Amino acid sequence: MQKRRLYTAEWLTISYIVITIFYLLLFFPKVHHRALFFGSRFAVISAIGFLALLSNKFQINKLDIVRQFLPFLFLGYWYSETFYFSDILFKNEDLFFFNMDERFFGCQPSLLFSQLFPQAWFSEVMYFGYFCLYIFLFGIPLWFWFNKKEQFDRVVFVLMFSIFLFYSIYDMLPVVGPQFFLSPKNVKVPDGYLFCWLVRFIQQQGENPTGSFPSSHVGTTMVILLLTFNKARKIFWTLLPFAIILMFSTVYIKAHYLVDVLGGIVCAILFYWISNRLYDRINSE
Repeated sequence: MQKRRLYTAEWLTISYIVITIFYLLLFFPKVHHRALFFGSRFAVISAIGFLALLSNKFQINKLDIVRQFLPFLFLGYWYSETFYFSDILFKNEDLFFFNMDERFFGCQPSLLFSQLFPQAWFSEVMYFGYFCLYIFLFGIPLWFWFNKKEQFDRVVFVLMFSIFLFYSIYDMLPVVGPQFFLSPKNVKVPDGYLFCWLVRFIQQQGENPTGSFPSSHVGTTMVILLLTFNKARKIFWTLLPFAIILMFSTVYIKAHYLVDVLGGIVCAILFYWISNRLYDRINSE
C-alpha cells in the first residue's frame, strides 16, 4: 500500500471535524461545553498530524497500522457527542417513533420481545449479538488489512463514511430510544451472564441518550455485510448469523424501536451506494 500524507480514515475524520466545527459555530449560542468540543477536535487533529509527520519524515512503516486504525478508536467519542448537538434544532422526537411502532406493528416490540423470552440464556445470546458490532468494526478492517490489502482502502472509506453519515443525522435528530424514553419499570431487560455484564458496563461508561433513529448498530452491521458479500463472500456467510442476532438484539435490550432497525437497514443500503460511488469518483480523478 502506497504511503500517503494522510490515510483514508485520517482525512475522513478531519472532514467530519471540520463539518461539525461549522455546525458548532453556526449555532454557537446554543452550544454547551464549547471548550471540550473545540479542544477535543484540536487534540485529534494534532494527534493525526503528529503521527503522519513522524511516519513520513522518518519512514516509520510500523506506524502505518496505528495511523490506519486510530481513527476507529475516536468513533465512540464522536457518537457520544451527538447527545449534546441533537437538540439544537429540534426537541425530543421519541414519541413519534414510539407511535410508529404501534401503528406499523400493532404493539411495542421493544416491550414485548424480552417479556416473551425472559430466559437468562436467551438474554445472553442477545447481549452477545449486540456486542458483535465491536468485533465486526475492528475485526473486518483488520481481516482486509492482512488478507486483501488491495480492498482495504475502499472498505475503510465505505465503512467510516457511512458511520459519519449516521452521526450527522444524530447531530440533528434527537431520538434516544426505549431504554431512555420509557419509564424505568418498562425498560428492565432479563439478566444474562458475561456479555450481559460487558454490554451494560460499556453502556454505563460511554452511552448517552442519543442516536436511536436510524440504528447505526444495525446500519453499520449492514454496511459490513454488503462489503463482505461483494469483497469476501466466505466472510459474509460467517458473519450473517451473528448479524441477524445483532439486529434482533437491538430491540430486545431496548436500545431501539423496531422502526429504527428498519431505518438502519434502508440507510445502510443508501449510504453504501453513495460511499462506493464517491470512492470511485475520488480515485478516478
